[in-house]
Amino acid sequence: MDYIYIQTKLRKENLAETFPLIRQKVAEIGNWELMEETESLWTTYQQMLQFMLQGFNDAQRERIRTNICHQLSFVISRIERLERIKVHPEEKYVSVCKEMKRIPSFENLVSQLERVSQETTEVTQDELLRDSIRQHRLEGLKEEHETAMLSLFNWTWTSDVWQNTDVDQANRIIFSDSISANDKAVFITAVTLSLFEFVDATKLLFLLDCYLVEDEIVSQRALVGFLLVLHFFFVQIKDNQDLKDRLSVYSEDSTFIHDLYATMMQLQMSCTTESVTSRMRNDIMPALMQGVMKKKNPEEQNIDPEAFIKNGENPEWMTDEKMNKKMHEMAEMQLDGADVYFASFSTLKGYPFFHQMPHWFYPFSLDNNYTPELKKFSDGMVKKVIRLILNGSPFCNSDKYSLCFTFSNLGSMGESAVEAQISNQIPNGMDIDDLAESAELHKPKKADVRRHYVFDLYRFYHLYPYKLQFANPFTTLKEQPITPFSNPWLQQLLADNKEEMTQYADFLMRKEFYQAALDLFTTIADNEFDPDLASVWQKIGFCYQKLNQTSETIHAYTVANSLKPNSKWTLSHLASLCYNSGRMDEAINYYHELLKIDPDHLKYVVNAAQSLIQCNRYEEALPLLYKASFLDEESLLVKQLLAWCLMVNGKKEETLKLAHELQANDANNEEANILYGLVLLTDGKIKEAYQQLSPVVNINNIENLQQKLNVLRHHQLIESNELTLFIDALILHID
Repeated sequence: MDYIYIQTKLRKENLAETFPLIRQKVAEIGNWELMEETESLWTTYQQMLQFMLQGFNDAQRERIRTNICHQLSFVISRIERLERIKVHPEEKYVSVCKEMKRIPSFENLVSQLERVSQETTEVTQDELLRDSIRQHRLEGLKEEHETAMLSLFNWTWTSDVWQNTDVDQANRIIFSDSISANDKAVFITAVTLSLFEFVDATKLLFLLDCYLVEDEIVSQRALVGFLLVLHFFFVQIKDNQDLKDRLSVYSEDSTFIHDLYATMMQLQMSCTTESVTSRMRNDIMPALMQGVMKKKNPEEQNIDPEAFIKNGENPEWMTDEKMNKKMHEMAEMQLDGADVYFASFSTLKGYPFFHQMPHWFYPFSLDNNYTPELKKFSDGMVKKVIRLILNGSPFCNSDKYSLCFTFSNLGSMGESAVEAQISNQIPNGMDIDDLAESAELHKPKKADVRRHYVFDLYRFYHLYPYKLQFANPFTTLKEQPITPFSNPWLQQLLADNKEEMTQYADFLMRKEFYQAALDLFTTIADNEFDPDLASVWQKIGFCYQKLNQTSETIHAYTVANSLKPNSKWTLSHLASLCYNSGRMDEAINYYHELLKIDPDHLKYVVNAAQSLIQCNRYEEALPLLYKASFLDEESLLVKQLLAWCLMVNGKKEETLKLAHELQANDANNEEANILYGLVLLTDGKIKEAYQQLSPVVNINNIENLQQKLNVLRHHQLIESNELTLFIDALILHID
């Protein structure tokens, strides 16, 4: 069955074609619940048709019909899921679905998790228990807790439509005093992933409500999940009035609006991970490692100290400077929200811990049942340092687990090496215990929670062994960025906050999402006469330019120039664009404006002269080229332009002098040899000109030569009747 075809027809409220197909498919599937729901809708629709034929005019007719279409859309989604389970047993999702059939109920899972969590707290706080007994009981409870969490995650991930009883149990988890915030966060992720498998508006509404939970590890995960599902599956939920109404309640919540923008930014930042990874692997890390190796092996540098003293240089300082620059660049990317550690940790996901899907989303905790390896470390400095690194580091959760398992494989020699290194790094008077305690007390900021969760999701979708069975949302985000205009609901929430929108548009432009940034900037720049919008019009022009839309680019820059005259940035872009698009008169005017602002700017002088030359205004170009030659006496381009301009203006001796100068600098200078041959031609020395030009002219420059010859003919410097034959001789290589 073509499910996309049916869903498209239902969105157009075509029941005549779709209803029979759906009834037939429901009968084939044999699911009594779906069959009962479909037949109930069919009965309602038949009654509507009968009432219409009998002449009854029902004011609610259209609303009821639309509601039937929405419910059928939901039915067909469930049919598609059931067929997938039946037809694709090899998928991880399908195998877990079958395993979860053995689970008695959602309520049993929640009760089990609550009981284990409560007992763990009681055993931990029982001061009358001996340490050995407490430890033994905690070990058993941790194993039971792990089993409960895996079952809860898998059941939630593969769950069907939530009924009211399911929502009650979900809320029971979120508001439980016994269940930890970390466990709630894992449950939130399971709900999110279930929505990527099968869209259920009830679950999405639950995620939205969870944003209000005080535990930020829960609220921010819920917000990330809600935004992703709203972006990718809006068509499926756009007619759900409960969701729409609930979201409208948040419209006056400035914190929610800010968090939405920040979440959009972090999700889009994830799309830069490939380029950041390439930069880290191919540039930053090799430079840092090279610097470290040089410091470790100064005798291998083979540097002549006297040479450096003579030149006033210090090789150690130079190495430090390069390392500092790369470290600063890495820090800047990290502050921007980039995933700078993906490259380092992508090879450390082969530990057995990551074979279980839920483990990719466990908030990091040294008390986790899967980190017992740390117990083999002594209670000395190494253990404290490891705790300090893991608790206070900028790494995301799954990377912390990777690092934990790597530390556990160090062995006694590795432990001693770490201890020695750390001892040397701690400043005098500083206590490692104080550092470790401060790290324990450190509470991650809301932005850190969001960022690390997005990093965890990114690693799962790119590194999980069964990743090919999942639709990777981060791949789609590259082509479909999230913006306030992604769908009408986001637009209604976000479009009025111009300050947040401007910051987000700037971010999108920096990260090269030019079309998405342009959509925002054009909304912000709501008129062409507000001087405060000059910079926005510059950015509009820049985005258009990156999208290769020249006429729109020039218009935007022109508006920016009218709002804020004498901006070198705007004028230089306008001049360059007009020149490249053949609008030479406009280019000349803009370069003249630039020269009024900065008369000795070599680039402006040369470009203005080239624009005049393109307009055959050689006499006006000549003074500019003399000035350019004065500003840069060694520029080959300036000398070539000046020689050509001198020739057209009839100054043969000066042209020859420059041509000889260019040839002396480079005997194979093509332009110089052509100029010399043209001087001979203007002197009537046809044979000598031919001998000079024939070895130089080829298929790549014949068009340029013809243009020059036409200019010389136009200025009556060569005879027209000889020109055609001369060109033919060059092309045919007449001996």
